[in-house]
Amino acid sequence: MNGWGRSGAVATALGFALALGMATPAWSAEGEGSMHDLIVVLKERGVIDESDYESIAARNAAYEAKQAEDRKPALSFWGDFRGRYEAFVYDRDETGVERTNRHRARYRFRLNGKADINPRAKVFFRVASGGDDARSTNQTLGSGLDFDTDDLRLDLAYARISPFVNDKVGENGKLAFEIGKVPNPYTWKKGKDFMLWDGDLTFEGASIRSGYRVNEALELFASGGYYILDENSTAKDPHLWAIQTGFHAEPTDGVAFGGRTSYFHFDSLDRAFHLRGEDGTAAPSGSGGNLRDGLSGGVGGQNVKVVEATGYVGLLTETDWPVLIYGTWANNLTAEQSSLFPNADQADTAWGAGVELGDKKKFVKVGVGYWHIEANSFPSQFIDSDLFDGRTNREGWAVYGSRSILRNTDLNLTFFFSDEIEDAVPPYGDSVPNADRMRVQADVVFKFK
Repeated sequence: MNGWGRSGAVATALGFALALGMATPAWSAEGEGSMHDLIVVLKERGVIDESDYESIAARNAAYEAKQAEDRKPALSFWGDFRGRYEAFVYDRDETGVERTNRHRARYRFRLNGKADINPRAKVFFRVASGGDDARSTNQTLGSGLDFDTDDLRLDLAYARISPFVNDKVGENGKLAFEIGKVPNPYTWKKGKDFMLWDGDLTFEGASIRSGYRVNEALELFASGGYYILDENSTAKDPHLWAIQTGFHAEPTDGVAFGGRTSYFHFDSLDRAFHLRGEDGTAAPSGSGGNLRDGLSGGVGGQNVKVVEATGYVGLLTETDWPVLIYGTWANNLTAEQSSLFPNADQADTAWGAGVELGDKKKFVKVGVGYWHIEANSFPSQFIDSDLFDGRTNREGWAVYGSRSILRNTDLNLTFFFSDEIEDAVPPYGDSVPNADRMRVQADVVFKFK
Protein backbone atom coordinates (compact mmCIF):
# COMPACT_ATOMS: atom_id res chain seq x y z
CA MET A 1 0.00 0.00 0.00
CA ASN A 2 3.08 2.27 0.76
CA GLY A 3 1.58 5.74 1.10
CA TRP A 4 -1.47 5.15 -1.02
CA GLY A 5 -3.79 4.02 1.73
CA ARG A 6 -7.01 2.13 1.39
CA SER A 7 -8.82 4.64 -0.84
CA GLY A 8 -5.87 4.90 -3.18
CA ALA A 9 -5.65 1.14 -3.56
CA VAL A 10 -9.36 0.88 -4.27
CA ALA A 11 -9.19 3.68 -6.83
CA THR A 12 -6.19 2.06 -8.52
CA ALA A 13 -7.83 -1.36 -8.62
CA LEU A 14 -11.11 0.01 -9.90
CA GLY A 15 -9.40 2.19 -12.49
CA PHE A 16 -7.34 -0.76 -13.70
CA ALA A 17 -10.42 -2.94 -13.94
CA LEU A 18 -12.44 -0.34 -15.82
CA ALA A 19 -9.56 0.47 -18.16
CA LEU A 20 -9.11 -3.18 -18.97
CA GLY A 21 -12.84 -3.57 -19.53
CA MET A 22 -12.95 -0.62 -21.93
CA ALA A 23 -9.86 -1.71 -23.81
CA THR A 24 -11.01 -5.26 -24.46
CA PRO A 25 -14.27 -6.81 -25.67
CA ALA A 26 -16.77 -7.73 -22.97
CA TRP A 27 -16.40 -11.41 -22.16
CA SER A 28 -19.47 -13.59 -21.93
CA ALA A 29 -20.20 -16.13 -19.23
CA GLU A 30 -19.34 -18.84 -21.72
CA GLY A 31 -15.91 -17.36 -22.52
CA GLU A 32 -12.55 -18.12 -21.00
CA GLY A 33 -12.86 -15.38 -18.36
CA SER A 34 -14.72 -12.29 -17.28
CA MET A 35 -14.23 -9.05 -15.38
CA HIS A 36 -15.71 -10.80 -12.38
CA ASP A 37 -12.75 -13.19 -12.34
CA LEU A 38 -10.36 -10.23 -12.13
CA ILE A 39 -12.30 -8.70 -9.25
CA VAL A 40 -12.16 -12.02 -7.39
CA VAL A 41 -8.37 -12.15 -7.84
CA LEU A 42 -8.02 -8.61 -6.47
CA LYS A 43 -10.04 -9.61 -3.41
CA GLU A 44 -8.07 -12.81 -2.85
CA ARG A 45 -4.76 -10.89 -2.95
CA GLY A 46 -6.00 -8.35 -0.43
CA VAL A 47 -6.04 -5.41 -2.83
CA ILE A 48 -9.71 -4.81 -1.99
CA ASP A 49 -11.66 -5.83 1.09
CA GLU A 50 -15.08 -7.51 1.34
CA SER A 51 -17.19 -4.33 1.22
CA ASP A 52 -15.30 -2.94 -1.77
CA TYR A 53 -15.52 -6.31 -3.48
CA GLU A 54 -19.32 -6.38 -3.12
CA SER A 55 -19.65 -2.81 -4.38
CA ILE A 56 -17.37 -3.30 -7.39
CA ALA A 57 -18.90 -6.70 -8.20
CA ALA A 58 -22.40 -5.22 -8.15
CA ARG A 59 -21.43 -2.38 -10.47
CA ASN A 60 -19.67 -4.79 -12.79
CA ALA A 61 -22.70 -7.07 -12.87
CA ALA A 62 -24.90 -4.13 -13.82
CA TYR A 63 -22.41 -3.08 -16.50
CA GLU A 64 -22.19 -6.58 -17.98
CA ALA A 65 -25.98 -6.88 -17.96
CA LYS A 66 -26.25 -3.63 -19.90
CA GLN A 67 -23.57 -4.77 -22.33
CA ALA A 68 -25.41 -8.05 -22.85
CA GLU A 69 -28.61 -6.13 -23.51
CA ASP A 70 -26.85 -3.86 -25.99
CA ARG A 71 -25.41 -6.89 -27.81
CA LYS A 72 -28.84 -8.36 -28.53
CA PRO A 73 -29.70 -8.29 -32.21
CA ALA A 74 -31.86 -5.31 -33.09
CA LEU A 75 -33.87 -7.32 -35.59
CA SER A 76 -35.06 -10.93 -35.40
CA PHE A 77 -37.13 -13.10 -37.74
CA TRP A 78 -39.24 -16.25 -37.52
CA GLY A 79 -42.02 -17.82 -39.51
CA ASP A 80 -43.67 -20.91 -40.92
CA PHE A 81 -44.69 -22.65 -44.12
CA ARG A 82 -47.77 -24.87 -44.32
CA GLY A 83 -48.74 -27.18 -47.14
CA ARG A 84 -52.37 -28.31 -47.22
CA TYR A 85 -54.62 -30.75 -49.03
CA GLU A 86 -58.27 -29.75 -48.67
CA ALA A 87 -61.48 -31.46 -49.72
CA PHE A 88 -65.16 -30.50 -49.58
CA VAL A 89 -67.71 -33.32 -49.63
CA TYR A 90 -71.30 -32.08 -49.98
CA ASP A 91 -74.69 -33.64 -49.28
CA ARG A 92 -77.94 -32.41 -50.78
CA ASP A 93 -78.98 -29.28 -48.85
CA GLU A 94 -82.49 -28.14 -47.91
CA THR A 95 -82.83 -26.21 -51.18
CA GLY A 96 -82.51 -29.48 -53.09
CA VAL A 97 -79.04 -28.71 -54.46
CA GLU A 98 -76.06 -31.04 -54.10
CA ARG A 99 -72.90 -29.15 -54.93
CA THR A 100 -70.05 -30.90 -56.72
CA ASN A 101 -67.32 -32.10 -54.37
CA ARG A 102 -64.10 -30.12 -54.48
CA HIS A 103 -60.41 -30.91 -53.93
CA ARG A 104 -57.53 -28.43 -53.87
CA ALA A 105 -53.93 -27.92 -52.76
CA ARG A 106 -52.94 -24.79 -50.84
CA TYR A 107 -49.99 -23.26 -49.04
CA ARG A 108 -49.46 -20.59 -46.42
CA PHE A 109 -46.22 -18.68 -45.89
CA ARG A 110 -45.68 -16.23 -43.02
CA LEU A 111 -42.59 -14.26 -42.08
CA ASN A 112 -42.55 -12.41 -38.76
CA GLY A 113 -40.11 -9.72 -37.70
CA LYS A 114 -39.36 -7.83 -34.49
CA ALA A 115 -37.23 -4.73 -34.02
CA ASP A 116 -36.04 -3.96 -30.48
CA ILE A 117 -36.07 -0.17 -30.50
CA ASN A 118 -35.31 0.33 -26.80
CA PRO A 119 -36.38 -1.31 -23.51
CA ARG A 120 -39.74 0.49 -23.72
CA ALA A 121 -40.56 0.12 -27.41
CA LYS A 122 -40.63 -2.66 -30.01
CA VAL A 123 -41.96 -2.86 -33.55
CA PHE A 124 -43.48 -6.06 -34.96
CA PHE A 125 -44.49 -6.97 -38.49
CA ARG A 126 -45.60 -9.97 -40.52
CA VAL A 127 -45.94 -10.57 -44.23
CA ALA A 128 -48.09 -13.46 -45.38
CA SER A 129 -49.31 -15.18 -48.51
CA GLY A 130 -52.89 -14.92 -49.71
CA GLY A 131 -55.17 -12.31 -51.20
CA ASP A 132 -57.30 -9.58 -49.66
CA ASP A 133 -59.52 -11.93 -47.64
CA ALA A 134 -58.92 -10.93 -44.01
CA ARG A 135 -59.84 -14.45 -42.87
CA SER A 136 -57.28 -16.38 -44.91
CA THR A 137 -53.56 -16.32 -45.62
CA ASN A 138 -53.85 -19.42 -47.80
CA GLN A 139 -52.88 -19.44 -51.46
CA THR A 140 -54.52 -22.03 -53.72
CA LEU A 141 -52.23 -23.68 -56.26
CA GLY A 142 -53.46 -22.92 -59.75
CA SER A 143 -55.70 -20.05 -58.65
CA GLY A 144 -54.10 -17.84 -61.30
CA LEU A 145 -53.34 -18.53 -64.94
CA ASP A 146 -50.19 -20.04 -66.42
CA PHE A 147 -48.09 -20.06 -63.23
CA ASP A 148 -48.58 -16.38 -62.42
CA THR A 149 -46.90 -14.96 -59.32
CA ASP A 150 -48.59 -14.96 -55.93
CA ASP A 151 -49.08 -12.09 -53.52
CA LEU A 152 -47.39 -11.26 -50.24
CA ARG A 153 -49.34 -8.87 -48.02
CA LEU A 154 -48.67 -6.97 -44.82
CA ASP A 155 -50.59 -8.97 -42.23
CA LEU A 156 -49.25 -7.30 -39.06
CA ALA A 157 -47.51 -3.96 -38.49
CA TYR A 158 -47.60 -2.43 -35.03
CA ALA A 159 -45.61 -0.82 -32.25
CA ARG A 160 -45.67 -2.12 -28.69
CA ILE A 161 -44.82 0.57 -26.16
CA SER A 162 -44.84 0.74 -22.39
CA PRO A 163 -43.94 3.32 -19.74
CA PHE A 164 -42.09 0.47 -18.00
CA VAL A 165 -38.90 -1.34 -18.99
CA ASN A 166 -39.73 -4.57 -20.84
CA ASP A 167 -43.43 -4.03 -20.06
CA LYS A 168 -42.82 -5.02 -16.42
CA VAL A 169 -44.69 -3.24 -13.63
CA GLY A 170 -42.84 -4.13 -10.45
CA GLU A 171 -42.02 -7.78 -9.92
CA ASN A 172 -45.32 -9.32 -11.02
CA GLY A 173 -47.14 -6.93 -13.34
CA LYS A 174 -47.15 -6.25 -17.08
CA LEU A 175 -48.52 -3.34 -19.09
CA ALA A 176 -48.16 -2.53 -22.79
CA PHE A 177 -49.93 -0.60 -25.53
CA GLU A 178 -50.10 -1.78 -29.14
CA ILE A 179 -51.01 0.47 -32.06
CA GLY A 180 -51.25 -0.26 -35.78
CA LYS A 181 -52.39 -3.46 -37.46
CA VAL A 182 -52.36 -5.49 -34.27
CA PRO A 183 -52.93 -9.15 -33.29
CA ASN A 184 -56.29 -10.14 -31.82
CA PRO A 185 -55.88 -9.98 -28.01
CA TYR A 186 -59.25 -11.62 -27.28
CA THR A 187 -58.48 -15.28 -28.06
CA TRP A 188 -56.18 -17.81 -26.42
CA LYS A 189 -54.62 -21.20 -27.13
CA LYS A 190 -56.77 -23.22 -24.74
CA GLY A 191 -58.54 -25.53 -27.15
CA LYS A 192 -60.10 -24.41 -30.42
CA ASP A 193 -60.92 -20.76 -29.77
CA PHE A 194 -62.49 -19.80 -33.09
CA MET A 195 -66.23 -19.51 -32.47
CA LEU A 196 -66.47 -15.71 -32.83
CA TRP A 197 -63.16 -14.64 -34.34
CA ASP A 198 -61.38 -16.26 -37.27
CA GLY A 199 -57.80 -17.06 -36.30
CA ASP A 200 -56.35 -15.15 -39.27
CA LEU A 201 -57.98 -11.82 -38.41
CA THR A 202 -55.74 -8.95 -37.35
CA PHE A 203 -57.30 -5.77 -36.01
CA GLU A 204 -56.60 -2.16 -36.99
CA GLY A 205 -56.43 0.30 -34.12
CA ALA A 206 -55.02 0.28 -30.59
CA SER A 207 -54.93 -2.31 -27.79
CA ILE A 208 -53.91 -2.22 -24.15
CA ARG A 209 -52.69 -5.44 -22.54
CA SER A 210 -52.07 -5.98 -18.84
CA GLY A 211 -51.40 -8.83 -16.47
CA TYR A 212 -50.58 -9.49 -12.84
CA ARG A 213 -49.26 -12.64 -11.19
CA VAL A 214 -50.85 -12.75 -7.74
CA ASN A 215 -48.80 -15.79 -6.69
CA GLU A 216 -47.42 -19.00 -8.16
CA ALA A 217 -50.94 -20.38 -8.55
CA LEU A 218 -52.90 -17.41 -9.95
CA GLU A 219 -52.43 -14.97 -12.82
CA LEU A 220 -54.89 -12.21 -13.80
CA PHE A 221 -55.09 -10.45 -17.16
CA ALA A 222 -57.10 -7.76 -18.91
CA SER A 223 -57.19 -6.38 -22.45
CA GLY A 224 -59.10 -3.65 -24.20
CA GLY A 225 -59.04 -1.64 -27.37
CA TYR A 226 -60.56 0.54 -30.06
CA TYR A 227 -60.51 -0.64 -33.68
CA ILE A 228 -61.63 0.92 -36.96
CA LEU A 229 -63.76 -1.27 -39.23
CA ASP A 230 -64.04 1.17 -42.14
CA GLU A 231 -62.56 4.66 -42.45
CA ASN A 232 -65.38 6.83 -43.74
CA SER A 233 -64.66 10.36 -44.94
CA THR A 234 -68.32 11.45 -45.07
CA ALA A 235 -69.74 9.91 -41.89
CA LYS A 236 -68.73 8.35 -38.60
CA ASP A 237 -66.32 5.44 -38.90
CA PRO A 238 -67.83 2.03 -38.10
CA HIS A 239 -65.73 0.83 -35.19
CA LEU A 240 -65.35 -1.68 -32.38
CA TRP A 241 -64.79 -1.16 -28.66
CA ALA A 242 -63.74 -4.27 -26.75
CA ILE A 243 -62.75 -5.24 -23.23
CA GLN A 244 -61.82 -8.58 -21.69
CA THR A 245 -60.80 -9.78 -18.22
CA GLY A 246 -59.75 -13.23 -17.12
CA PHE A 247 -57.49 -15.49 -15.10
CA HIS A 248 -55.32 -18.60 -15.24
CA ALA A 249 -54.98 -20.74 -12.11
CA GLU A 250 -52.89 -23.80 -11.23
CA PRO A 251 -53.76 -24.64 -7.60
CA THR A 252 -51.96 -28.00 -7.56
CA ASP A 253 -49.62 -29.98 -9.77
CA GLY A 254 -51.54 -31.54 -12.61
CA VAL A 255 -54.61 -29.29 -12.34
CA ALA A 256 -55.15 -25.98 -14.13
CA PHE A 257 -58.21 -23.94 -15.01
CA GLY A 258 -59.09 -20.51 -16.26
CA GLY A 259 -61.82 -18.26 -17.48
CA ARG A 260 -62.51 -14.98 -19.20
CA THR A 261 -65.38 -12.61 -19.92
CA SER A 262 -65.54 -10.24 -22.90
CA TYR A 263 -67.69 -7.40 -24.15
CA PHE A 264 -67.68 -6.36 -27.82
CA HIS A 265 -69.42 -3.14 -28.85
CA PHE A 266 -69.71 -2.49 -32.58
CA ASP A 267 -70.85 1.08 -33.18
CA SER A 268 -71.63 3.60 -35.95
CA LEU A 269 -72.41 0.70 -38.27
CA ASP A 270 -73.64 1.46 -41.78
CA ARG A 271 -75.62 -0.49 -44.35
CA ALA A 272 -72.46 -1.74 -46.07
CA PHE A 273 -71.34 -3.41 -42.83
CA HIS A 274 -74.66 -5.23 -42.50
CA LEU A 275 -74.63 -6.34 -46.12
CA ARG A 276 -71.27 -8.03 -45.64
CA GLY A 277 -72.80 -10.17 -42.90
CA GLU A 278 -76.13 -10.86 -44.58
CA ASP A 279 -75.43 -12.13 -48.07
CA GLY A 280 -71.74 -11.67 -48.78
CA THR A 281 -72.29 -9.28 -51.66
CA ALA A 282 -69.48 -7.01 -50.48
CA ALA A 283 -66.62 -9.47 -51.03
CA PRO A 284 -63.94 -10.37 -50.05
CA SER A 285 -64.86 -10.05 -46.36
CA GLY A 286 -68.52 -10.72 -47.08
CA SER A 287 -70.07 -13.86 -45.68
CA GLY A 288 -73.70 -14.66 -44.87
CA GLY A 289 -76.13 -15.79 -42.22
CA ASN A 290 -77.18 -12.62 -40.37
CA LEU A 291 -80.85 -11.68 -40.81
CA ARG A 292 -81.42 -8.30 -42.38
CA ASP A 293 -83.19 -6.72 -39.40
CA GLY A 294 -82.15 -9.18 -36.70
CA LEU A 295 -78.48 -8.54 -35.88
CA SER A 296 -78.92 -5.02 -34.49
CA GLY A 297 -82.64 -4.75 -33.82
CA GLY A 298 -83.66 -3.21 -37.13
CA VAL A 299 -82.63 -2.59 -40.73
CA GLY A 300 -79.38 -0.64 -40.60
CA GLY A 301 -79.12 -0.62 -36.81
CA GLN A 302 -76.02 1.27 -35.77
CA ASN A 303 -74.68 -0.94 -32.98
CA VAL A 304 -74.21 -4.54 -31.98
CA LYS A 305 -73.38 -5.51 -28.38
CA VAL A 306 -72.10 -9.00 -27.63
CA VAL A 307 -71.04 -10.59 -24.34
CA GLU A 308 -68.88 -13.71 -24.21
CA ALA A 309 -67.65 -16.12 -21.53
CA THR A 310 -65.09 -18.88 -22.02
CA GLY A 311 -63.39 -21.33 -19.67
CA TYR A 312 -61.18 -24.40 -19.55
CA VAL A 313 -59.97 -27.12 -17.19
CA GLY A 314 -56.68 -28.92 -17.77
CA LEU A 315 -55.68 -32.20 -16.13
CA LEU A 316 -52.46 -34.20 -16.29
CA THR A 317 -53.23 -37.90 -15.91
CA GLU A 318 -50.97 -40.46 -14.26
CA THR A 319 -49.88 -41.65 -17.69
CA ASP A 320 -48.72 -38.12 -18.60
CA TRP A 321 -51.55 -37.74 -21.09
CA PRO A 322 -52.90 -34.22 -20.56
CA VAL A 323 -56.65 -33.66 -20.84
CA LEU A 324 -58.16 -30.28 -21.70
CA ILE A 325 -61.88 -29.53 -21.47
CA TYR A 326 -63.07 -26.18 -22.81
CA GLY A 327 -66.31 -24.34 -23.47
CA THR A 328 -67.55 -20.96 -24.67
CA TRP A 329 -70.83 -19.03 -24.81
CA ALA A 330 -71.85 -15.71 -26.39
CA ASN A 331 -75.02 -13.65 -26.65
CA ASN A 332 -75.91 -10.69 -28.86
CA LEU A 333 -77.71 -8.24 -26.56
CA THR A 334 -79.03 -6.16 -29.47
CA ALA A 335 -80.53 -8.97 -31.56
CA GLU A 336 -84.30 -8.89 -32.02
CA GLN A 337 -86.86 -11.05 -33.73
CA SER A 338 -87.14 -10.09 -37.37
CA SER A 339 -90.12 -7.98 -38.44
CA LEU A 340 -89.38 -8.76 -42.09
CA PHE A 341 -89.43 -12.51 -41.37
CA PRO A 342 -91.91 -13.02 -38.47
CA ASN A 343 -91.40 -16.79 -38.50
CA ALA A 344 -87.67 -16.45 -37.79
CA ASP A 345 -86.35 -16.72 -34.25
CA GLN A 346 -84.31 -14.08 -32.47
CA ALA A 347 -81.28 -16.37 -33.01
CA ASP A 348 -78.98 -14.43 -30.66
CA THR A 349 -76.82 -17.12 -29.02
CA ALA A 350 -73.67 -19.09 -29.84
CA TRP A 351 -71.96 -21.77 -27.82
CA GLY A 352 -69.38 -24.50 -28.14
CA ALA A 353 -67.52 -27.14 -26.14
CA GLY A 354 -64.70 -29.58 -26.72
CA VAL A 355 -62.09 -31.87 -25.26
CA GLU A 356 -58.46 -32.55 -26.16
CA LEU A 357 -56.26 -35.46 -25.14
CA GLY A 358 -52.53 -36.05 -25.48
CA ASP A 359 -49.38 -34.21 -26.43
CA LYS A 360 -48.27 -33.88 -30.05
CA LYS A 361 -44.58 -33.95 -29.08
CA LYS A 362 -44.81 -37.10 -26.93
CA PHE A 363 -47.08 -39.09 -29.21
CA VAL A 364 -50.20 -37.40 -30.58
CA LYS A 365 -52.83 -34.83 -29.62
CA VAL A 366 -56.45 -35.48 -30.59
CA GLY A 367 -59.57 -33.44 -30.00
CA VAL A 368 -63.25 -33.10 -30.74
CA GLY A 369 -65.58 -30.14 -30.38
CA TYR A 370 -69.12 -29.06 -31.17
CA TRP A 371 -70.30 -25.52 -32.01
CA HIS A 372 -73.73 -23.95 -32.45
CA ILE A 373 -73.74 -20.42 -33.93
CA GLU A 374 -77.19 -18.90 -34.41
CA ALA A 375 -77.90 -16.45 -37.22
CA ASN A 376 -77.70 -13.18 -35.27
CA SER A 377 -75.25 -14.16 -32.54
CA PHE A 378 -72.31 -12.29 -34.12
CA PRO A 379 -71.46 -10.41 -37.34
CA SER A 380 -70.84 -13.28 -39.72
CA GLN A 381 -67.94 -11.62 -41.57
CA PHE A 382 -65.71 -12.43 -38.56
CA ILE A 383 -66.78 -16.07 -38.04
CA ASP A 384 -64.06 -18.65 -38.68
CA SER A 385 -63.84 -19.45 -42.38
CA ASP A 386 -62.84 -23.09 -41.83
CA LEU A 387 -65.37 -24.19 -39.22
CA PHE A 388 -68.58 -23.15 -40.99
CA ASP A 389 -67.23 -21.42 -44.12
CA GLY A 390 -67.56 -18.10 -42.31
CA ARG A 391 -71.34 -18.24 -41.89
CA THR A 392 -73.75 -18.12 -38.98
CA ASN A 393 -76.90 -20.26 -38.65
CA ARG A 394 -74.60 -23.28 -38.63
CA GLU A 395 -73.81 -26.07 -36.18
CA GLY A 396 -71.52 -29.03 -36.29
CA TRP A 397 -68.41 -30.89 -35.20
CA ALA A 398 -64.67 -30.57 -35.56
CA VAL A 399 -62.47 -33.65 -35.10
CA TYR A 400 -58.74 -33.02 -35.19
CA GLY A 401 -55.32 -34.47 -34.49
CA SER A 402 -51.71 -33.32 -34.52
CA ARG A 403 -48.30 -34.95 -34.24
CA SER A 404 -44.74 -33.60 -34.28
CA ILE A 405 -42.85 -35.87 -36.65
CA LEU A 406 -39.52 -34.01 -36.65
CA ARG A 407 -38.06 -30.97 -34.97
CA ASN A 408 -40.16 -27.92 -35.94
CA THR A 409 -42.32 -30.11 -38.19
CA ASP A 410 -45.96 -31.05 -37.48
CA LEU A 411 -48.64 -33.08 -39.21
CA ASN A 412 -52.25 -31.96 -38.68
CA LEU A 413 -55.51 -33.58 -39.74
CA THR A 414 -58.93 -31.94 -39.25
CA PHE A 415 -62.50 -32.87 -40.20
CA PHE A 416 -65.26 -30.24 -40.07
CA PHE A 417 -68.88 -31.44 -40.23
CA SER A 418 -71.53 -28.74 -40.62
CA ASP A 419 -75.27 -28.37 -41.01
CA GLU A 420 -77.74 -25.49 -40.92
CA ILE A 421 -79.62 -24.72 -37.68
CA GLU A 422 -82.73 -23.26 -39.30
CA ASP A 423 -83.67 -24.20 -42.86
CA ALA A 424 -86.59 -21.92 -43.67
CA VAL A 425 -86.22 -19.98 -46.91
CA PRO A 426 -86.20 -17.00 -47.44
CA PRO A 427 -85.23 -15.97 -43.86
CA TYR A 428 -82.15 -18.19 -43.87
CA GLY A 429 -81.63 -18.36 -47.61
CA ASP A 430 -78.07 -17.04 -47.43
CA SER A 431 -76.83 -19.66 -44.95
CA VAL A 432 -78.70 -22.83 -45.99
CA PRO A 433 -77.02 -23.50 -49.38
CA ASN A 434 -74.03 -25.85 -49.13
CA ALA A 435 -74.48 -26.13 -45.36
CA ASP A 436 -74.49 -29.95 -45.33
CA ARG A 437 -70.86 -30.70 -45.95
CA MET A 438 -67.68 -32.30 -44.63
CA ARG A 439 -64.46 -30.32 -44.97
CA VAL A 440 -61.14 -32.15 -44.66
CA GLN A 441 -57.74 -30.51 -44.13
CA ALA A 442 -54.43 -32.40 -44.06
CA ASP A 443 -51.45 -30.18 -43.26
CA VAL A 444 -47.70 -30.35 -42.88
CA VAL A 445 -46.24 -27.33 -41.06
CA PHE A 446 -42.58 -26.27 -41.00
CA LYS A 447 -41.47 -23.61 -38.50
CA PHE A 448 -38.21 -21.68 -38.67
CA LYS A 449 -36.31 -18.87 -37.00
